[in-house]
Amino acid sequence: MSPRLLSFVVAAVAYGVTLTVAAVLLPGLHIGFLWAVIAWALFTVSITLIRPLLTRTLTRHVHGYTWVIGLATVLASLIVTALLSPRAGFRIDNLRTWALATVIVWLGTLVYDVVDDRLVAAARPIADKLQDRRNP
Repeated sequence: MSPRLLSFVVAAVAYGVTLTVAAVLLPGLHIGFLWAVIAWALFTVSITLIRPLLTRTLTRHVHGYTWVIGLATVLASLIVTALLSPRAGFRIDNLRTWALATVIVWLGTLVYDVVDDRLVAAARPIADKLQDRRNP
């Protein structure tokens, strides 16, 4: 498995766990049982697409404050997920829940980023060895 694909799979699992933790902790965040996987996928795809765009755009304005970019990315991804999911599938009820969900999921992304960097670094030599065996 390529490091990029492995990173995406780990991201999907990490974001799914983080969104589930936020839903358990916050009574105003609802993720429907059957829609959970779709909400996780929407969030993963949206954060994967939004992060580079916001990083490129906001770095000029908030240089040195990468945590602001992280919070903005998570908030934008939550908004996209809420807009593209049916209300029964993914819903955030009030402003307080939006703020707390953003912080909880952002903290989860920090943990994911550390794990992802280490996982990709560990997987790269293994993937290279497998590739060498396939192409002698």
